Amino acid sequence: MLKRFYFFILLAVLIFTTVRAEIKLLNEGLTENQVYNIRVYTVRALNLALDAYSSLSKKRIIKKETFAYLDGSLFFLSEAYQYSPSYIIRRTIEALTKRIKFYPEEDYSTDIRVLIVNIEELSASLDQYYQIKSSLDKIQELASKRDNTKLSEELEKLSEKIKVSLIDDPLSEARYLIGVAKDHLKAKEYKKSRQALELAFTPLIKISSRENLYVVLAKEYIYKAKFTYKISPEVSKRYLESALFNINKAYYVSTEENRQTLNDLRKKMDFYLKKYDSYSITAEDFQDMINLLKRL
Repeated sequence: MLKRFYFFILLAVLIFTTVRAEIKLLNEGLTENQVYNIRVYTVRALNLALDAYSSLSKKRIIKKETFAYLDGSLFFLSEAYQYSPSYIIRRTIEALTKRIKFYPEEDYSTDIRVLIVNIEELSASLDQYYQIKSSLDKIQELASKRDNTKLSEELEKLSEKIKVSLIDDPLSEARYLIGVAKDHLKAKEYKKSRQALELAFTPLIKISSRENLYVVLAKEYIYKAKFTYKISPEVSKRYLESALFNINKAYYVSTEENRQTLNDLRKKMDFYLKKYDSYSITAEDFQDMINLLKRL
């Protein structure tokens, strides 16, 4: 009976410790679940593009079958894009500009504050974050003045800056090339259709099974490590360990062009992790790692 009592006490402690650890970790910005979904849908798109290529390589080409494969591939690429950090921001801006068009006299100050919070949550992933932040200052001022015509124009300009290159560029390139393959298929130019698909394989492989997604996730963890360091060095260190874990995976699967940069980053991150023991890591150390990531 006493053993069972101690067992339940130990179980309660373990659950409490786990819950506390989960509460401490930030669950915003780019998540591992998003990255997993992007990979799942991109792999499905790649498989269908390969099926289309196989169909185009047959002696007797059945256009209906090939079109089905290409349409399926485009569908899954669209699904993958919905998990990019840029997607929700751009759709939010799109909805806001539509509302301004229908209700031009409304006060949109609160909506702009919500947009700022949403962008802050994803700041680690966005390529032009500092330019975006500058644009948001101007947008906030326009909203406070209810200059909604100008506000709508500035929001559309802002939307063009919302981008995560390592995710959005390969997805956009693959979608474009598969669209080209469809156009050539319609014109019965089967060789050109195959060539377009061959080109599409590169961005599809890049995002589904090379370093891109690991690098984006590592960048997210480094930012979180930076912002939590003064609050909890222990939590910050866990984030940096997660970042290094993803960089190690990125290095293992990387293309040759990024291999040296990733190896340099691995060494630096390992060095900075040791500095946590003496609580001597600095803002410059985090920025050093971020600057290396930007080279990829």
